[in-house]
Amino acid sequence: MNLTTPQTALPRPTFADRLTAEAVRIHEDQTGRVLDEDGAWDAGRRSGGDLERRIIARAGATRLGGEIRQAAEGVLTGARWMLVAALALALLLGTGAAGAALGAPLPDRGGQVNIAWALGGLLGVQTLMLAAWAGTFLLPSGGGGLLGRAALQAAGTLGRRLLRRQAHILALRALLRLLGRRRLGLCTAGALTHALWAAFGVGALLACLWTLSVRQYDFLWGTTLLSEADFVSLVTALGSLPAALGIPVPDDALIRASRLGDPLPAEGRIQWSGFLLGCLLIYGVIPRLLLALLCAGISRRLAARLPLDLTAPGYARLVPRLQEDHQRIGIIDPRPVDPPALPQRRRPRPPPGRGAPLALVGYELEHAPDHWLQRADGSRCLPLGQVDDRASRRDVLAALDALDPAPAAVVAVCSLARTPDRGAESFLSDLKARAGVPLWVLLDQAGTARERGIDPQARHAVWRDLALRAGAERCLPQRTPEKDLQDAGTLLEALEQPEEPQP
Repeated sequence: MNLTTPQTALPRPTFADRLTAEAVRIHEDQTGRVLDEDGAWDAGRRSGGDLERRIIARAGATRLGGEIRQAAEGVLTGARWMLVAALALALLLGTGAAGAALGAPLPDRGGQVNIAWALGGLLGVQTLMLAAWAGTFLLPSGGGGLLGRAALQAAGTLGRRLLRRQAHILALRALLRLLGRRRLGLCTAGALTHALWAAFGVGALLACLWTLSVRQYDFLWGTTLLSEADFVSLVTALGSLPAALGIPVPDDALIRASRLGDPLPAEGRIQWSGFLLGCLLIYGVIPRLLLALLCAGISRRLAARLPLDLTAPGYARLVPRLQEDHQRIGIIDPRPVDPPALPQRRRPRPPPGRGAPLALVGYELEHAPDHWLQRADGSRCLPLGQVDDRASRRDVLAALDALDPAPAAVVAVCSLARTPDRGAESFLSDLKARAGVPLWVLLDQAGTARERGIDPQARHAVWRDLALRAGAERCLPQRTPEKDLQDAGTLLEALEQPEEPQP
């Protein structure tokens, strides 16, 4: 008899779970420090499953994670209300377009309407837009639709301007980040585009239905370039699908009789009205509605299966402390005087300035959360975090190990307001050994050092000697600046220049 109890399947992470984890990562990348909450680490380790589940459980167990989850619900609720407002606006625009297409009855023409003009005004632009969307759907960056992309961009801009609380801003930024991955944003934009056009078509259809019910119109047509036979064939082809659904459409004789200037019988008005309404329904509303549902279904499926980008440094530095056998036991013996050197990791070195970014590490910086390093987020600079204790040192080294491909160089940003010591030399040596790529040292905060009565030039020379002993290839800047650096301009200039031997 088998007494083994089957294991309970772990619940699949939801999009809201991943959004919370992404928002916590963004916050930690901004501050350069990992949220060090023992309960959250324990929750992550006890959650079981793969690394992603542990990261999600740890993020949800942090105090900030709980605030972000509540804020995310508010952001999503606001997004739904914005969607309702956008659909209502599209409905009104469709109503206005129908009124403009039918136009006010002319006193001398008895309310005559050019059917080709009315149909082209209501379906022409959106048909061209639909063809353009279909033509770009299979492209890597296609399939979003102009309306949907513009609406998403407007919603993001409006949200950044209106939101003030930190948790709401982080939730919005995480949502926009996730929408930019694996075509999720494109499918969402596509669903929004088709929904807006469907609302436009419904508004136009209802307006035409009401107007044709309470006012009398005579539908006429005329052409200069096309022959009468060509126009009759075109109208017959367009009316084939509405006729298949039982909607009355004009026959060949009525089409020929509706040439400009010819009188129109009462039955002919009904058939032309059915033709106009049927074309709006068949070629305007139904395709857009079906495509909106299709894109929404794809978007929902992608959102449910969208994994976290575990290669991001913000997630990679969490790996050591989320292992099941990890425990914090503190210092149990003195630090050895000469620790064994870590083996060099051989990685392919990308050519400088050819696309590979610089990996930035802050070391015991003054006012670290406000340092420019935390804002150096771009294709040329990749912040790995700030180091000011053993835990953050381990986190940064773990993030460095996970970088693939290797960066152009690893840059340790050090403060001239700090005294260079053995701990700094040991960290730079470890950084050099683990990176397998050139190590640069950037000496910053000369202005802060001068305010504290420290000679920046003398301190610069001491730091430079220490960096060379640790194996750094470059120590920047060559001359001590008068003020604190404000951006990564010095590094980007050095990246474009050939390396110079250090004296």
